[in-house]
Amino acid sequence: MTAAAVSFPTTSPEPSLSAAVGRFLVLAGAVFGTANLFQFGVLSGLLHLHPAVLSLSWPLAVAGFLTVLFRLRRSPFATVRRAAAWSRFTLAGQIGGALVLLGLSIVLKDWTIMRAMSAVGMALYGVAWIIAAVRTRTLWTAGLAVGCLGASAAISLLLGTPAQYLAYGLSLFAFALTPGLILMSGRDR
Repeated sequence: MTAAAVSFPTTSPEPSLSAAVGRFLVLAGAVFGTANLFQFGVLSGLLHLHPAVLSLSWPLAVAGFLTVLFRLRRSPFATVRRAAAWSRFTLAGQIGGALVLLGLSIVLKDWTIMRAMSAVGMALYGVAWIIAAVRTRTLWTAGLAVGCLGASAAISLLLGTPAQYLAYGLSLFAFALTPGLILMSGRDR
């Protein structure tokens, strides 16, 4: 019974690599975009919740993302496992960026530096889209890269305000969730 609960159906055809990547982008855009909108709601006062709830919302968002990511790592399809590896690499870049900012915050004794993670995170998405544009030689992915880098600059102007989380959440919907849906649909060429 347990084996059946965690097994993957093998009757469906193997998804293309772009469709598999699209699934991860949809997951990341939806989970982290929503988490940022929740953070905006709490910090702006739109949601009448104590900011301490943010200490629970982010670990829950990360745990949910990682749970799906690790489950997909066991997929029988090579394209899904390959996309999962890229997703883990990208997540490691995000964690690395956060650790660099944490180190700077500790050394400089200025915890406001951590606010820059929104801009850094969007810049890392921009780098990922640049890599995708070079590898696939598609203009629309190059446009996404430019959009991400522009969004990163705009978010930088909002650092320290609740609006930075609104901008980051909407940027994740625009530059992760939406392209993920396009890739999943097969309309990426």
